[in-house]
Amino acid sequence: MIATATTPDARTALLDACARALDHPGACLREWKQRHPAAHVVGYFPTYVPTELIYACGALPTGLWGGSIAVSRANAYIQQFTCSIVRSTTEYALHGAFDQLDAVLFPPICDSAKLVASIWALNFSERFMVDMVTLPERLDSDASVAYLAAELRRVGATLAQKLGVTIDDGALACAIDRCNRLRASQQAFCSRRATLEATMPLAHAAAVLKAGTLMHADDYLPLLDAFLAELTSDARSRRSKIPVVVSGLACQLPHPDFLALFDEAGFAVVGDDLLLGMCGGVAVATGGDPYLALARAFTQGPPLATRHHDTIHRHEFILDQWQRGAARGVVFLVPKFCEPEWFDLRYLKAEMEKRGIPNLVLDFDEDPTGFGPVLTRLEAFAEILM
Repeated sequence: MIATATTPDARTALLDACARALDHPGACLREWKQRHPAAHVVGYFPTYVPTELIYACGALPTGLWGGSIAVSRANAYIQQFTCSIVRSTTEYALHGAFDQLDAVLFPPICDSAKLVASIWALNFSERFMVDMVTLPERLDSDASVAYLAAELRRVGATLAQKLGVTIDDGALACAIDRCNRLRASQQAFCSRRATLEATMPLAHAAAVLKAGTLMHADDYLPLLDAFLAELTSDARSRRSKIPVVVSGLACQLPHPDFLALFDEAGFAVVGDDLLLGMCGGVAVATGGDPYLALARAFTQGPPLATRHHDTIHRHEFILDQWQRGAARGVVFLVPKFCEPEWFDLRYLKAEMEKRGIPNLVLDFDEDPTGFGPVLTRLEAFAEILM
């Protein structure tokens, strides 16, 4: 589906293929299954689901992102005041877009995710297995690690049984190594892309990271490394823009045209939490019990609205990005009807305002239209920061 040569055409192909996979997930999955008829595919909500377990089963992990599909049939199953990623993903499932999946894993990151997991288990169990990776509420105790390690063993065993395979510690160790390399490359890409000397729009960066949830890591890593090597330096171009930090992108991203407005309004995004729930985690230790290692790494990950930690505070993470990027302001992107993000917003704004940091709040869903008012607000914010 995607070229592997490190040419501008190949880079364009990566962005185009990612956009197509998001807009037409069913067609892309069918094409992949045609090329790999004996392989299994496991879908997952793209936050906090350990893809190491999926790779250890020899399956392809594929993120379920929803998209810009018109939601109609899903309204019979899910309230219309639920976030758009839950509603659009369910609409795709009702249209058969995910019939190529063998299983789907959900994280209990919010009430909406728990709701959709139960709805899918009731309505789609004849098509694919549905399971939830039950995460601990507290992350700062040894009991949390032990509990999560046991839960990961359960999920791994259940998934392996469904797929008719066996997970041994050796296969899981190889999967951990693969995902460690993937996270390291993603983090290097994010760090390089966020500097004022790099020249990649926020919308393109989001597409590159999303591709990592839609492609096999062995195919994706060479392309990502090529992107990292070929990020060009154009200090004059980027230094003419206004540096800002964008926060609030844990498990859902706006339409690419929405993200493109940042560049159009004259901003350089020098820090963000794009897909932080997937690529922002710490490296998983190798050696010893791999399930314990996965559990420990999870408890040490970065703070987000869907991940409370008593000693690691989210505003400190944002402030660190703000200081390192010499940013002038912060833009909060909050999905409509996302209770965890809206709960965090009041506290985060208070921390920014306490320090005199200008900030702007924009809400969004997956609707690809009506961006004129958003651009106007971004341009007005740019004028304030000049």
